[in-house]
Amino acid sequence: MTSDNRVAGEGRSAGMGLPRQVRQAAGTLWQVALLCAIWLAAEALRSHMGWRTPAGLIGFAALALGLFSRAVPGRWLAQGTRWLLSDMLLFFIPAMLVVVNYGDLVRSQGLRIVLVIVLSTACVMVATALVVDAVYRLELRLAQRKRSQQRSAKAAAGGAR
Repeated sequence: MTSDNRVAGEGRSAGMGLPRQVRQAAGTLWQVALLCAIWLAAEALRSHMGWRTPAGLIGFAALALGLFSRAVPGRWLAQGTRWLLSDMLLFFIPAMLVVVNYGDLVRSQGLRIVLVIVLSTACVMVATALVVDAVYRLELRLAQRKRSQQRSAKAAAGGAR
């Protein structure tokens, strides 16, 4: 390989043609678009069926079902969800604008609002911790069951010889 070829190939993977950063950004954009499409499909289903359940919850349930059944590989959404979570503060800017625009309400009901925010945040954190713990324990049990099945299969194959 000549030095000209090496310079032209810098920042690129073999055979891909695009720099790694561009591919990574395109992948993240694609995954965020896929998550938005799931939400839009859930919203269409919700309005068509007349359900009161928020579309985000319906989409989350459908996505969780797809992930747990392995119909949707987690790697399909890993970059997009990582990006959304890292920039989650942007989703709370409208809440800060409400505080600025409705100062009278905040002055008169501020303590109640803060109390509701603190309690609801604590409830969400506790519920999330319980769900994560339950899923972690389930994953451990499934992995242990898989290992014992593999050992049994090896033992049966060894005994059949």
